[in-house]
Amino acid sequence: MLGKLIVIAALCAGGYWYWSGPYQEGRQPGGEKQLEENARNMKRCIRRETSINATSGMAGGAVESGGAEKLCAEEYGLYLRDGQWHNNTE
Repeated sequence: MLGKLIVIAALCAGGYWYWSGPYQEGRQPGGEKQLEENARNMKRCIRRETSINATSGMAGGAVESGGAEKLCAEEYGLYLRDGQWHNNTE
């Protein structure tokens, strides 16, 4: 009986450790990872917006006025602080 209780307690402890550590890290990236992901998303979005403007004959229009950057920041819910893109929820 005591052996079963120890096994159950060990399984619960292992499950809690996994849930609170590696599982949560995979679901919610850390600060540096999040900043890198935000920068990557913004770079892709600005490139996409620039390409769309170029093919539609409005080359440079939105990019010069910062329109592409503003559009992408709104799309991803980001703002620029200290040269890095941060989430609005921070």
